[in-house]
Amino acid sequence: MEISLIYKGTETSLTDGTIGRLLAIDGIGEPPLHRLEERGPQQHGGTDIGFRLDPRIINLALWISAPSLSALEDKRRVLVDTFRATTVTKTLRFMLDNGEVYDADGHSAGAMVLPLEGGTGFTIKAGIQFRCADPTFYDPDGEAVTFALGGGGTAFTGPTDVPSQVGASEIDQSIVVTYEGTWRAYPVIRITGPITDAIIENETTDEKLDFTGTTIEAGDWYEIDLRYGYKTVTNSAGTNVISTLTTDSDLATWHLADDSEATDGLNSIAVSGSEVTGATKVDITYYNRYVGI
Repeated sequence: MEISLIYKGTETSLTDGTIGRLLAIDGIGEPPLHRLEERGPQQHGGTDIGFRLDPRIINLALWISAPSLSALEDKRRVLVDTFRATTVTKTLRFMLDNGEVYDADGHSAGAMVLPLEGGTGFTIKAGIQFRCADPTFYDPDGEAVTFALGGGGTAFTGPTDVPSQVGASEIDQSIVVTYEGTWRAYPVIRITGPITDAIIENETTDEKLDFTGTTIEAGDWYEIDLRYGYKTVTNSAGTNVISTLTTDSDLATWHLADDSEATDGLNSIAVSGSEVTGATKVDITYYNRYVGI
């Protein structure tokens, strides 16, 4: 396994010997979680009502060696600078021998252990902790699904297209997206006008994003960012247009379901609207996410 750290667009290997070699790693399996439970006034025991994932701590042990003390100090300085505490999110990238790549976003947990011991030559055993507030891994090669009036829907995840167009100025399409992750994905959706009364529904999870009563003009677009920490709806000018969603829309929960919720990860996504042209389209972009490596 090769591991690197990505920070501000720069990728630094932690395991190819430039800085060090991997001795051990922990914390990349199933993340910590806590179960949710409720109990009635006369109930013995409790009723399990689900769970929530907790932040993940990834522990890395590296062997750092150099031909001289000054070279060792240089490697030590690079490691400290790379993992220093910042407000900017960093990414640990794991490249498996089978070619699969997984990313985890987070920050240094602090208290990096870099003991210098006499009689060990120019070597250090480094202990590093990396905290991921979102404990899931993701494939950095994102996926995209596009609905378009002219094309009948396209996708890069191998879905089945079931388009149905009603008249020249209406769109009513369904695409079955096979979601390959082991944890749900909260995508970013962009609706490019013109379109009136746009509705985007995951028929598998029974969740919708409903813009009934709203017209997105030609040359404008609305972007719905469903990721946790965002949950925003903005237009091409950057204006907050969340109020254009109907009150029964599922902005907080709309997601692509994994195979624990959707049979074989099959998500039926439907898009409808009127007053559309050949320029109208809906793009759904997301990452396959995983509970562990």
